[in-house]
Amino acid sequence: MGKAERKKQILDSAARLFSSRRFDEVLMDDIAHEAGVAKGTLYSYFPDKEELYFAVVFEGLSQLNSTLEALPDRQMEPDQQLREVMHAIVAFLRKNRFFFKLLFMEDNKGEGGRGEYRRRWHQERHHQMDVIEAVLAKGAESGVLDIRCLHVEAQILRGMVQSVLHSYHRGQVTAEEMVDVIMRVFLDGVRVRP
Repeated sequence: MGKAERKKQILDSAARLFSSRRFDEVLMDDIAHEAGVAKGTLYSYFPDKEELYFAVVFEGLSQLNSTLEALPDRQMEPDQQLREVMHAIVAFLRKNRFFFKLLFMEDNKGEGGRGEYRRRWHQERHHQMDVIEAVLAKGAESGVLDIRCLHVEAQILRGMVQSVLHSYHRGQVTAEEMVDVIMRVFLDGVRVRP
């Protein structure tokens, strides 16, 4: 097995453990055992548990951000573009449930960890907000969406993604159905129109 494959194996094993237990409950011994490598091998890739933890988080964030950047930049109505962005986020997080759990735990931690990790976390995490805000701003500029507080409304939309993913168990509802709920509630609300 090459270095890249071994590193991926370690990251995947660590992701499973970090998403199923609190950070302080996961030991480097556990990760080495789960990954099928010697503890010394683990330390040759990651000098400490915090660095390994954030490597897992940043790997997932990088994949999600790459997914968003790969969305086709074609001319479409803002609501359709918003649907595509929401679908990309929901589908990625639904497929990678362990990463969704890590994101949710990290979002709720606030401060903590080394400063450079915390700064990078906010920078990487903000990329999704930038994408959502850009689509909402485009909709406001074109007169299609009534956006009054861009950052707050983008945060609400991202919060809806978290809520939907928490509410539905894997396999019961498709990513498309989840996005339908988000889009209906966000764009139309839940009030019955006369």
